Amino acid sequence: MFLEIFTVWLGLFSIGFTFLPMFMVLDWRKRGSADGFSSVNFVLPMLVQSFWLRHGYMTNDQTNIIINSVNLVFFAFYVSAFAYYQPKRKYLIGQIIAAALAIKVAFAYVDTHDADSINDAMGSMAAAAQIFSLVGGIYEIKRAISMGTTEYIPAGFQFAIFTLILQWLLFGILHGNQFIAISNAAGLLVNIATISLYFFYPPLTWTVPIFNIPPQKKDAKKVE
Repeated sequence: MFLEIFTVWLGLFSIGFTFLPMFMVLDWRKRGSADGFSSVNFVLPMLVQSFWLRHGYMTNDQTNIIINSVNLVFFAFYVSAFAYYQPKRKYLIGQIIAAALAIKVAFAYVDTHDADSINDAMGSMAAAAQIFSLVGGIYEIKRAISMGTTEYIPAGFQFAIFTLILQWLLFGILHGNQFIAISNAAGLLVNIATISLYFFYPPLTWTVPIFNIPPQKKDAKKVE
């Protein structure tokens, strides 16, 4: 009974989480540009969502199907909004092409497996893709250190990611799904590392909520 309730809650929470990047879109609109922000963490999630969606269809996992279908629709919108507000789109275009090719190659590889192992193969690929997507988080950490500020890493988004990943980790453990558990454990480590940056490289123009870390009083250079 608890697992059923928790599964429903996690599904609703995950869908609600999908709306959070809308605040970033509003921030781009207020700034008049998405310059300084990275598209990596919008494109890579779509890669992961595509993998988990296919795994959901293959295993008839309705939770995965619903969550990732909704996520793909919204993240397609966020990528489009980023493209609209970002004057330099060549990196975004390259990321989208690379993601599409990766999906095509991965699905073709999974299809080479027999009926007894194809579901596990897709699950392994989905977990691997989620772990690989942590490259986006590591890239954000590197950028923040290089720029000397976390100005372009919204704190609310990171705190929400923390609560989401923690619950998915628990979900994977309770359901005995090693693919979900391992991928989210890795994601949690990167998320905690990102949040820790607020203490060492505060934002330039806003106060970090919860920790109440004030903004810096100096300019920071922008890097691509």
